[in-house]
Amino acid sequence: MKSSRLMAPVVAFCAIGASAAFAQDYPEMTLRYSSNIPEVVNTSKIDTYFSSEIEKRSGGKIKIQHFWANTLGGESEIVDLVGSGAVDLGLIVTGNQFSRMPFTAVTNALPLTYTDGPKLNKLTHDILTTNATIKAELNAANLHPVLYRYLPDYRFYCTKPIKSLAEMQSKKIRSYGSFVPIMFEAVGAIPVNVQPVDMIQSMQSGAMDCTYMFNSSATAFKVDQVAKFGTDLSFGVISAHTLFISKTKWEGWPENVRKLFEDVAADAEKFGNELIAADEAKAAEKLATAGMEIVHFEDPDALRAKVPDMLDTWTKKMDEMGKGAEAKELADYIRANR
Repeated sequence: MKSSRLMAPVVAFCAIGASAAFAQDYPEMTLRYSSNIPEVVNTSKIDTYFSSEIEKRSGGKIKIQHFWANTLGGESEIVDLVGSGAVDLGLIVTGNQFSRMPFTAVTNALPLTYTDGPKLNKLTHDILTTNATIKAELNAANLHPVLYRYLPDYRFYCTKPIKSLAEMQSKKIRSYGSFVPIMFEAVGAIPVNVQPVDMIQSMQSGAMDCTYMFNSSATAFKVDQVAKFGTDLSFGVISAHTLFISKTKWEGWPENVRKLFEDVAADAEKFGNELIAADEAKAAEKLATAGMEIVHFEDPDALRAKVPDMLDTWTKKMDEMGKGAEAKELADYIRANR
C-alpha cells in the first residue's frame, strides 16, 4: 500500500508529461476546409468527423474551420485555390474537372461501371497514388489526395412509373458531366442538365420527368414531394468528391503531421462507409413512408445492352487526346480491381 501511494504521484507526473509532450509534438495550425455541399447533407458528417479527430489527436494544436457550399470558391476555382494553398483543404468533384484531369476523374465520371462503394474507395486511392498519368495530372495542379468517399447506387425518381426500356423513351432525365448524357441518350432518354436545387421546380413545370440521384440525396432534397415513383434499377456507385491539399503544403509538413492526417483519413473513410450504407437504407424507408412507390424495372439486361461500355467510351475519348495506350492500361487495371 505504501509503495502504491509513493508511486501514484510519479505515475501522475509521467501521464501529465506524456500528455504535454503529445500536444507539443504538433505545430499550431488553423486550416480552412472548403466543401462543395451544405453542412446538412449527410456525408458532411465525414468532414466534421475528420476535423474533430485531427483536433483531438493533435491535443488541440491543429484546428480546422469548415466553409460549406462553395463559400470559398466554386467548382471552376477550387483546383487552383487548393493547389496554390489559398484554401488549405478542399473537396473536389474530379468529374467536374474532366477537361483538366480526365484520368483523375475516371472513378467519378462513369455511370454503370462500379458496384461496390468501399472497394471503389480503395481503387480510387490506388490509382490516384500509383498511376503515372494521374500523378502527372495531380502534380500539374499541385494537388495531393487525402480522403476518399463514395456515393451509393444511383437511380431515377420520376413523376410517372417507368418499368421498362420502352417507357424510358423520350423521358427527360436529370444528367450531368460528360458520360451520364451518353448513357441516357443510348437508351432513348433525353438528358437534362439541372442543378440539384432546381430539380423540384423542373419536375413541377414538366421540364424534367425524372431526376437521377440516390436515396439519401432524394430525401435530403425532398424529391418525394414531386417524384412519386422510384425504381429498383441501379446505375452503380461512383467516387464522390475527394479531399485534396496543396502538394507543396503537404510535403512541407513534418512527418508526424502527415502521419496524423493519413491515420485520421483512414478512420474517416471507414466511418463514411458505415454512415453512407446506413443512411441509404434509412432513406429507402423514409421514401416508402412518404408514399413513393418503388417500381420493378423489368428488363435491366436490355438496358445494359443498349449502353456502351463506359470504360471503352472513356478510353476512346482519351485516345482522341493522344493518350490511348495509357487509358487502355488504366481501364484494364480498373476492370481487374473494381
